[in-house]
Amino acid sequence: MRRPFVTTVAFRQVQDGGLPMLAKFRTDMKEAMKAKDAQRYCLTQKYVLWIADCDCNIRLNTLRGILTETTSLEKQSQGIESKSELYKLLRKRQKACATAAKEFQDAGRVDLVGKENEQIGILQGYLNEFDVLSKDQTVTAIQDLVKWMESKGSKPRRGTVRKQLFQENGAFYDKIVDEHLVTMTINDLVEEMPPRNRKSKQRLEMDRLKAQAEESNNDIHPVQ
Repeated sequence: MRRPFVTTVAFRQVQDGGLPMLAKFRTDMKEAMKAKDAQRYCLTQKYVLWIADCDCNIRLNTLRGILTETTSLEKQSQGIESKSELYKLLRKRQKACATAAKEFQDAGRVDLVGKENEQIGILQGYLNEFDVLSKDQTVTAIQDLVKWMESKGSKPRRGTVRKQLFQENGAFYDKIVDEHLVTMTINDLVEEMPPRNRKSKQRLEMDRLKAQAEESNNDIHPVQ
């Protein structure tokens, strides 16, 4: 017996984590497949004319790559559950394309550079659909939280400020923000004194290597 349509739609919404953009990727991939088929074959009386449509192929491969990666993450129990995670995934793929384009450029493969640039443009089109907080909005939200914590008599700490910003009901919960800007702003607004009389493992290891180097310098003999 065929599964009811409503059940199929509900299953797809669960599989996509309730994110409209994932559903859009699936719809756009189907459209790209139709466009590719329509332009790839041109039937005549006895022959089939093959027409290569690079734009359709690149768009189809780009969307297929995104959905393949999201499915792989889901199987590893690391599925995309928020808009910010999906945004990061698209940005990561875009940066990978930019790196590949530079490598192809250095190797003189101009044809492959064009394909990577087309993928960058396709990904950018989807990235533009996300509502990204501006620099002013990001900085203002952090400033407001720090002032509120200080007004309550508690001394803000960087880790605590960041946790409250991204936790549920926080200013950045399920929002797209520049995390580098967030880190830099928190560091500028919240000063933390380094712990006294405490050395990290890395610092202790550096001191040990330095001491060994000084001892070995005493044993160095000139080459004859």
